[in-house]
Amino acid sequence: MFVLDPALTDLAVRCWPDGCPRGKTCCDSLTVEVSKREVRAIDGVMDEISGIMPGLREGRGCYASVFIEEEPPNLLIEPREDGSCPFLRRTRDHSLCSIHQLALATDRPVPSIKPAACRHWPVMLEQDGERIRVSVQPSASSIGCVAPRANLPRQPSVLEVYREEILEMCGAAIEPLLVRRLAADRRRQATAKGKTGKVGKTITKAGSGHRRGGR
Repeated sequence: MFVLDPALTDLAVRCWPDGCPRGKTCCDSLTVEVSKREVRAIDGVMDEISGIMPGLREGRGCYASVFIEEEPPNLLIEPREDGSCPFLRRTRDHSLCSIHQLALATDRPVPSIKPAACRHWPVMLEQDGERIRVSVQPSASSIGCVAPRANLPRQPSVLEVYREEILEMCGAAIEPLLVRRLAADRRRQATAKGKTGKVGKTITKAGSGHRRGGR
């Protein structure tokens, strides 16, 4: 049985379309587990990714080894010495996922080459007695990906943005629960707006283009 944590609707999502701020990204100091299918998908585009990240190329047709063995059948993406993902590209001001960037630049579906563990973040599953709680990674607030909705007017909730990812993680059985929570949240937001008359008047520049950038 699944339970939805209040954080899924209490927190809004902030995403930077041009890439995360240079010093605040989920691509740093996190362990990313990948399936063999995901490894094959990334291997299939390494030549293109190395065009964005030349450091991944080690001669003609040869690329850096970025995967390490985990408990079968999965592997891990091996981080750099500083703990960052080898596919993380930093500019002067931004941090971008080169896999995500490649997908958008070539009109590929992001899920076709970007690992699920990366796409699902910051949503997390945790055991809660006999139930599985769907919640939000605590570190997401300090990174800046999420914030209380009062701080991000007009920005969608985590549940609104990550509904499809939650379905992917949990299966179709959770969909009625998602529908009920979203409906209840819309009623709550409408009531709050009716009481104040001014809720949602400010738009934060940082939040446009949800998850369309190079995270």
